[in-house]
Amino acid sequence: MAFGFSVSDLRTAWQLGSFLHEKCFTRAQGADILYLRFGTEIQSFAESLQKLEAVVNNANRQRPPRPWANPESECRIALEPVSQAVGDFQKTLAECKTLLGDHERFRRDAAGFVDNVVWHLSTQRDVDLLRERVHFHATKLLIVTKPFEVHLLLEIRRELQDLRRDVSEVKGLLVDLLRNEDPTLGPLNTAQRVAFPDIPQEIVEKFTASLSSNPPEGFQGLSSMPLKQGFDALVYHFAQGTVEFNPGFDPSQRTPKETQFVNLLKSKWLLDKMEQSSHLSAAGTPPLWTSALAELKSDIIKQYRRFDTNQLVAPPKEVIVRLPDECFSVWVVEAPPLVPPDLAEQRPLEDQILELALPDAIGTRRSSLHVFRRSPIELRLVTTTRDTANPDFIVNTDITRVIPAYGTPGGNDESHNLLLSNRHVQDLRWQYLCNAEDVHSLQQALTGYRVHHSMKNVSWAINGSKKPHKTGKGTLQMWQPQSLPVPTEPPGTLPLSPIQSSASVTSPRSFSGSKASFVGSANPSRRSTTLSTSTTLFSGSSATSIMVGNRGNGTAIKTPEPPVIVFFTMYDDKYAFLHFKLTDRIFVNPEKCFCRRNSRHPCRTVVIETKEKDKPIDLRRFHASQESGKGLYTWDLARFRIPRHPQYQDVEVVRNVKYLRLEFDSVEAKDEFRTELRSLEKVRELDNRMYCNILAEKQIQDHRPSKK
Repeated sequence: MAFGFSVSDLRTAWQLGSFLHEKCFTRAQGADILYLRFGTEIQSFAESLQKLEAVVNNANRQRPPRPWANPESECRIALEPVSQAVGDFQKTLAECKTLLGDHERFRRDAAGFVDNVVWHLSTQRDVDLLRERVHFHATKLLIVTKPFEVHLLLEIRRELQDLRRDVSEVKGLLVDLLRNEDPTLGPLNTAQRVAFPDIPQEIVEKFTASLSSNPPEGFQGLSSMPLKQGFDALVYHFAQGTVEFNPGFDPSQRTPKETQFVNLLKSKWLLDKMEQSSHLSAAGTPPLWTSALAELKSDIIKQYRRFDTNQLVAPPKEVIVRLPDECFSVWVVEAPPLVPPDLAEQRPLEDQILELALPDAIGTRRSSLHVFRRSPIELRLVTTTRDTANPDFIVNTDITRVIPAYGTPGGNDESHNLLLSNRHVQDLRWQYLCNAEDVHSLQQALTGYRVHHSMKNVSWAINGSKKPHKTGKGTLQMWQPQSLPVPTEPPGTLPLSPIQSSASVTSPRSFSGSKASFVGSANPSRRSTTLSTSTTLFSGSSATSIMVGNRGNGTAIKTPEPPVIVFFTMYDDKYAFLHFKLTDRIFVNPEKCFCRRNSRHPCRTVVIETKEKDKPIDLRRFHASQESGKGLYTWDLARFRIPRHPQYQDVEVVRNVKYLRLEFDSVEAKDEFRTELRSLEKVRELDNRMYCNILAEKQIQDHRPSKK
């Protein structure tokens, strides 16, 4: 720590502690019960720092005005022994902040505010270390604050009385003020000194022998016990002693643990050595050390009186002397530094669902993109170069826009990139990928839909209209509801479906939870789940889940999500999406295409309409808030993701869409679309069939007589 610290440093420290407690440990944040004690320690320490600041400010208000004085410098000098006694608490709080930033998992609401914090089990070691350090700082600060306050008040009193009061009178006043907290004990003068019982010689020898184990730098012997390290050891062992032991009513429940009793003896032995230390009696030693030791001595006396009054019973000496040598160690070993987490490593409550090789840039090393799923709406993206991981990027699709820059109408056909943009802050991330297959895989991770098929330069017209607002051209994508599954080890072969028995599995890794085989990438480092047309199966979107209610557990059966068609197009010179679901009432009407009117010309038209004439197509349109260019940053594909986006219902519904006419570049493109559409219809039928079978089975189980 730098030379001393100022009042502003104290304020910054306790405000940081209060911030950490408020953001991560309050009731609204839902911290795991394992970490509530950590939060309590941080809150208690922040309050102690605030009290210390109040002590300094109160002393400054009472001090007579002195135009020649430098209050900031005097404050730093006055606080220097406090910083030496308490330790580098600023570093500890900074590491607490780093720990929370590295390990916590934020859930945000639709407005982007922190809603909850979920802790990881892997933080237990770091939390235990930091909690112990925070508690250690807080204990020492609690011991030091009162003597420090008395010290400041006495300094002011000396100034007011011309600094000529007799030394013995000052010491007597100091002791009296220190004893004010417990009037029953009375002033601790020379005639009332308490004589501690002698510590058995066998135990003293064990304490003395342990001094040679990990001694602090500069330690030369018992006569020169260093103040800071000795005080650290004294406070630490006293806090680990009988002060936390609460006896029961039964006499057998009045004996503390052997280690607690040893720590009490150790703190008394250390106190004796500190009072005899040449450093304490040396000229120029701040009187705060003497005051702090007197305060701690009073606490040790209280613990000894618990044994004198038979509140506690000491363990047998024969048991104590047989304890392991480490129970008699004196010096406090500094905690190891926190190990920063490996950002590219999967954390608890995460699944790594994707790893993609990124395009090589001139002069750079090969890099990869790792995608971790934290929840159905939240991902963590990490880019690694060789063994180095860049800062991770958290994507919450409630607040992060997913912008398919690769699909901008009239854009570069060779671009393979997505843009991720936070709706509340200026936080942009361009994600460049190697090919369209990788782009579709990342898009699937973000939206929950697999891109079953994609076609460019498809024209569309609502109700066959030629009006500008009802026609357009762009990229058409067919989506199948399917989340990226979790990879399994080692690579294996997945079972094939009857409708794809001729397809082969060529993926470098297999994925559990999926009913499809995968087409591998030419790049062996790529782990993806992009499917070819011939490998489409049912999505499994009607999966069951267990629900817990007041009357017991139940099974929730989700209605399967239908496939969808999405257009990346323009509307009123703005980037836009057209979106409609391929429900079982949507079909292609061959009677309305142009081939019926003119058989001489090849037909490139497809007409999609509903079987129920009185119910229009549920066509939704979402467009950017500005014209092309700047409007790109408000073009959001995540509005159509699953699970359903909170603002999905706000997406515009185009009224009175009786049919949608599509026109392709060629007859072959039209036939390709028809083939892929029939494939998705099979997916929908299989999903619905599975849903009905599961529902029927559950109904049979519910009506089956229970066994008595």
